[in-house]
Amino acid sequence: MRLRSIALSTTLVLALCHAGDSPLARRMALLRLPREAAASIPALAAGLTDKNAVVRRTAARLLTEQGAAGKKALLPACKDADMLVRLTALKALSGGPDGERVLIAAVADASPLLRKHAVEQLAGRRPRSKEATAALLKAAKDEDPLVRNLAVQAQWPFHRDVVSIRDRQDWDHEIEVIQTVPFPKENWRFHLDPKREGHRKKWFLPAFDDTKWKTIAIEQAWQKAGYDYTGVSWYRRTITMPAKPDGKVNAVEICFDGVDESTWVWVNGVYVGEHDIGPNGWNRPFYLDVTKEIRWGAENQVTVRAMNTAHAGGIWKPVRFETLR
Repeated sequence: MRLRSIALSTTLVLALCHAGDSPLARRMALLRLPREAAASIPALAAGLTDKNAVVRRTAARLLTEQGAAGKKALLPACKDADMLVRLTALKALSGGPDGERVLIAAVADASPLLRKHAVEQLAGRRPRSKEATAALLKAAKDEDPLVRNLAVQAQWPFHRDVVSIRDRQDWDHEIEVIQTVPFPKENWRFHLDPKREGHRKKWFLPAFDDTKWKTIAIEQAWQKAGYDYTGVSWYRRTITMPAKPDGKVNAVEICFDGVDESTWVWVNGVYVGEHDIGPNGWNRPFYLDVTKEIRWGAENQVTVRAMNTAHAGGIWKPVRFETLR
């Protein structure tokens, strides 16, 4: 009797959904369907074709409660004219067998909210397919800055957790700077990176040929050097390190007095860390440990990737190596 009742109510709801009743009546009819009953799925799927967006939203939400079969019926909703219907379908489907396909399609969605969700989900998928990587590369050029930054971060392969001995809670010795090597102000190699692809082209390697790059002075914003630009740029310079001082050396750090506004640093081709706290980081000094990377009594290649999102940009204050005891 229960199965017959479910089938009968579903038939009635199907007829009601296509009748001339008000959107409220059609929505209430969907809500009266038996929950978690396979017989309800055809009526809910029919609700996705309703001319009223609120009815379609209700149908989409109820389909998410119908298990795998209900989620499969949600696939057409990924192309719905209503953003909330599309978002409901995308969230429900992103973790299932059709997940990658719908997420890749959503990277081109008209709504920044959906594109953001798609990029976040694709970034977390492992292993990452070639198709997903291509979609993230496309999203890295998105017109929405939040979507664009999420896509860029998803492809960022460099990570290093480092704490200066100046900030270590377990370091109870007095810290003494026993040697300072100021970086030259002039003759840095400089190149804009509007596509944010320098790290993929390995611009940080010591052997990279930067002879075609322009030269620039640091201790100024790049705008003062004639670059009216907002985005990512790269600096490269070879720094000669003197001989190692006598006695014990506890650490060597590269010290930046100010970069506007975010920074990523390589020394001799090795990623040594970043200063990336957003716009508020533009005038905050920071230190990165390079004890293992430094070459005493030799040339050391330093690469700095800098990004500004508004106003001035670049290495606008002095940089130096400090040897600590």
